[in-house]
Amino acid sequence: MFELFKVFGSIVLRRLGPEDLPSSGFLLGLTAVIYVLAQVPVALPAFGTPGNAAYALAIDLTLLVTCLWALLRVTGFGSRYQQTLTALLGASALLSLLSIPFTLWLLSSADAPVGSTAFPNAMILAIIIWSLVVNGHILGRALSRSFGIGLLIAIAYFFLQSTLLSEFIPADP
Repeated sequence: MFELFKVFGSIVLRRLGPEDLPSSGFLLGLTAVIYVLAQVPVALPAFGTPGNAAYALAIDLTLLVTCLWALLRVTGFGSRYQQTLTALLGASALLSLLSIPFTLWLLSSADAPVGSTAFPNAMILAIIIWSLVVNGHILGRALSRSFGIGLLIAIAYFFLQSTLLSEFIPADP
């Protein structure tokens, strides 16, 4: 298990890419489970109820699986799907785990004075930005394109994902 974290850590640091992962259904499944488990502590406060969080995670996974499959098929790199999805899920899970302490900090500071939450908010923003960078790195390598092209695709996907989640998840009453 340590080796798995080491590989995904190297992907997050942009030292390795999806091509460095085996094309394994088992690894993809394991990574998907870890991804969902890592997302739960972040999704619950963000979406208010367990039902909304589960719905958001279902939309998130469905969108990622579908968009990535379509992108790789259209560009002729469909054979890289399993490795790329594994890399995206594993890197996102690792970054989500890093954001949990800051999310908990914000939750415990709900009644704190204005400005006292600047640090955890800044850290969460930094993790989101780094997540876009990492996703751009993974996508650029999967498509045999530059980092810049991968980053543009990652940013476009981020906006699509954010828009769909805000449209489909009911607002808290």
